[in-house]
Amino acid sequence: MTRLICLCTLVLLSCASAANAEVFTLKFASFVPASHGMSRWIDDWASTISEQTDGRLVIESLHGGQMGPPPAYYDLAANARADITWVLHGATPGRFKLTEITNMPFLFCSAEQATRVINDQRVREITDPEHRGVQVLTMFMHPPGQINMQGGPVLALEDLQGKAVRPPSRTVGKFMAMMGAKPVGLPPTAMAEGLQKGTIDGTLIDYGGAGLAFKLGPFLTDITEVYAYTSSFALVMNPDSYAELPDDLQQTLDESLANVSAQIGQVWDALDAKGKAVLIEAGVKIHTLPETEMKKLRGLGDTLTKEYLESLETDAQSAEDLLAVIKAVTQEVGLVGTGCQ
Repeated sequence: MTRLICLCTLVLLSCASAANAEVFTLKFASFVPASHGMSRWIDDWASTISEQTDGRLVIESLHGGQMGPPPAYYDLAANARADITWVLHGATPGRFKLTEITNMPFLFCSAEQATRVINDQRVREITDPEHRGVQVLTMFMHPPGQINMQGGPVLALEDLQGKAVRPPSRTVGKFMAMMGAKPVGLPPTAMAEGLQKGTIDGTLIDYGGAGLAFKLGPFLTDITEVYAYTSSFALVMNPDSYAELPDDLQQTLDESLANVSAQIGQVWDALDAKGKAVLIEAGVKIHTLPETEMKKLRGLGDTLTKEYLESLETDAQSAEDLLAVIKAVTQEVGLVGTGCQ
């Protein structure tokens, strides 16, 4: 009898061990090239999770738009075609009305500052509910963007008059129109071709995106530094995919992204300097606007922000509240990141 009990105990322990060793594989999808610094950060994050769980939680990455153009990635997660995706809020205009307030001109001076603000719990309490059908794992933002042109510099706002310029979002498109440019909607993956074919005369993007992610150097002649706007992103997960994980793996996933805002922001800020160096090496000339022109540009930014908040109508109070929270948290975070120095 004792021998039988011991045998049964061993079998049960073996079964329990086998259950604990079950491997859970998640599919991560992104429209951004694998060579991008944030893509590499995500791959390192996935490797760390695999190590921490002894290989029980595996995240397989599909970078570079393998599952579709940028607007598709939110629904890929919501519909469980992918478990985790990298979402660009500006790729689906009007879907994230409150979140897009973080994209208003001249709110932030670095990716680290912006990412720490957008992930603050007080901000997330207002923006997370817009992300229906998914679970937000973390949010992040790139460094403030520049005016990237082909065929001549922008040394005054009037130089943009009638120019076809690709904005990263509808909000920034309105900003460009206020400057006199003609916004042309293109996914980021089509910028190089658009510049090469003359479909667009320029694009608004940060140095890291222009020089490294989308390799625009051969198609640009001039960049005017304005540090005018930031774009917001999110890592989102299908709720059922999350719920199917055992409690300990859920905890590992949660903890792995609990305090990474500064780190992610620093990754993006480092890309800015590297991207700028690549562009200069490619022969792109760097310019700045005179202070009088920058004052005009900031005035346009203030007008855009005011008009955008007013356009939200039923969400107007929430919008005002969110902007106030963003500004307050930005003050608390302070001038962090290389762009703020």
